[in-house]
This record gives sequence, C-alpha cells and structure tokens, in this order.
Amino acid sequence: MQKVTSTILSSVTILLGTIILLLCVFVLPKVAEETVFIHPEVTYLKYPILLGMYATALPFFYALYETLIMIKIIEYQFIISSRIVQGLNRIKYCAFVIILLYVIGIFTLDYANALPPIIAVMGSGILLVTIMVAAGSAFIKNILIKNQSKLSNS
Repeated sequence: MQKVTSTILSSVTILLGTIILLLCVFVLPKVAEETVFIHPEVTYLKYPILLGMYATALPFFYALYETLIMIKIIEYQFIISSRIVQGLNRIKYCAFVIILLYVIGIFTLDYANALPPIIAVMGSGILLVTIMVAAGSAFIKNILIKNQSKLSNS
C-alpha cells in the first residue's frame, strides 16, 4: 500500500512539475505578448517581468526535487527522519525566496506605475499559494520535531 501511495505522490509531483514547466515555456511568453499588446506603455518591462517569473521557477523546481527525495525516504525509511525535517526546511526557504521575489517585483512595478492587472492577479495568486506552502511545511516540520523529541524521551 505504501509503495502505491508513494508512486502516486511521485507521479503527481512530476506531473505538476511538467505542467509548470510547460506553462513557463509556452504560456508565459504568450501572456507577456498579450500584455504588451493590451498595455503598450509597459513594453520595456516585458523581458524583466519574464526573467523575474523564470527566476521564481528555479526555487519551485528545487522544492519539487526535495519533495521527490522526501517521498523516496518515507518509502524506504521511517517517516521521522532528520532528512525529512531538512527537506521541509528547504521547501520552506524556497517558498520564502519565491515570496520575496514576487513582493519585490510587485512593489517595483507598482512604484513605477507599470503593474499590468494580469500580472498583479497572477502574482497575488502565486503569493497566496506560496504562503500556504511555507506555512504547511513549517507546521509539518514542527510536528515532526515534536514527535522526534517525544520518541527520544521515551
């Protein structure tokens, strides 16, 4: 049963990474073109915005990689492992990097009065999801640490 569950989790993680990679390669440039067409005053920001969004994809893919490693560790070892706690910590830091990059980007664009509405909506959605991931990984990490201390005290 655990093997099936870990296979499903790994498959979903890889599928999610593939979908995001395809969105980055095919959809983001088209959204940038449409934004430039609708708002020609922000044409000079097309490539900086794309670069910023691609920069946030790097920690996202690293977090997916850490997730795959944690699934393999859970599959073959005990769930309460120091490597799992490290992985959750790394995922939390990746989320913080993504949050920081998006906040800086949104404030910079807003300060320059060049924040297209579609970028604001996309950025806000990504920020919300990333905050939930950071909070979730911190919560799970704290539960694992408490369980480790309970087991070591027993």
